[in-house]
Amino acid sequence: MVYYIRFLKTPRLQKQKPSSVSASALICITTDLGDAFLAQDVDLMVTLRPAAHDQNILCQELLQWHGGKREIPVSLGPLPVTFTQVPLLMEVAARNSNSNSNSTSSDPLLDQHSIPLVISCWSAPFGGPQMLAADKLVERRFRVNESVELGIWEETGNSIARHIWDAALASAMYLQQVIAANQGSPSPALQKLLQAERGSSLHVIELGSGCGIVGIALAMLLSNCSVLLTDLPEVEEIITKNVAVARPAHASEIRYRPLEWEEELPDNLFDTPNIDLILVSDCTYNADSLPALVSVLGRLVQLSPGALILVALKRRHESENIFFDLMESAGLHDLHLHNIELPSQHEQRDEIELHCYGKRARQ
Repeated sequence: MVYYIRFLKTPRLQKQKPSSVSASALICITTDLGDAFLAQDVDLMVTLRPAAHDQNILCQELLQWHGGKREIPVSLGPLPVTFTQVPLLMEVAARNSNSNSNSTSSDPLLDQHSIPLVISCWSAPFGGPQMLAADKLVERRFRVNESVELGIWEETGNSIARHIWDAALASAMYLQQVIAANQGSPSPALQKLLQAERGSSLHVIELGSGCGIVGIALAMLLSNCSVLLTDLPEVEEIITKNVAVARPAHASEIRYRPLEWEEELPDNLFDTPNIDLILVSDCTYNADSLPALVSVLGRLVQLSPGALILVALKRRHESENIFFDLMESAGLHDLHLHNIELPSQHEQRDEIELHCYGKRARQ
């Protein structure tokens, strides 16, 4: 599993003397679920930048995370009091990722051979004349390919619905590889769908989209693609923020609608009667919600019998196996399985499964 740098206390400026200030924060390095901390040592580079020109470096300091820690304080200073004149950003990055460059072009490529063990974070703006603390958010920055850069905001709190999960990273990687036709053994059906010449938009819906990284990445990669992100109402604020800063490809669009799996599908959920692709990432961890998930998948495929379903998951416990039985009972056939490996600590690898489902053909 990869590990994510998070702010336990977001950055803020504090006066030290009449002529100086300091920038402080409290960070941890934890899993997507926040259920374990990084258990090996890693060097971190903390960088202070002006929010309006975030490629410029104002101050840098090297810290070390020691395995077994649960948190580490950050304190930059003393800094000139002139730093209070403009809003600032704080970046915290593992030394072996993008900390040696002041350019966002060094952000990790969404490729299983390029994703680092520790994912960097950028704060929201803080400081300025009002000495405000940063909002309880972090931004993750990736290059989807050599020309497309992706920025996704997530919360620093404990809500698992408003964080990026490992399987979502793997989904975005896999979609990029299939579209670029550089994947060794992609799903033939998915490859045909994503690489086809189209006279009309490709219609995509994502269930349990969380921060929206998978659907947003697809809309940035693929032209003439209409993506509908759905999740519980509690994600609306963070997902709306991510949609607002996204840069979809030509003729592509991204929208969000709340969707409860247990409820009937709203009549006005779609602008089109046909769905081409359904995305599901890391939604199988809660066995209690699996019947509702499979039920809504079945209803969507009833509306669009030709739709493909891409399910990405990391097996966390045996109870997830019921998902596959429920899908089979719903007449949804596992057309293709592909595995993507993500780095884990102590030079281990973590496996993400990507299943491509479709409606079972009549015998």
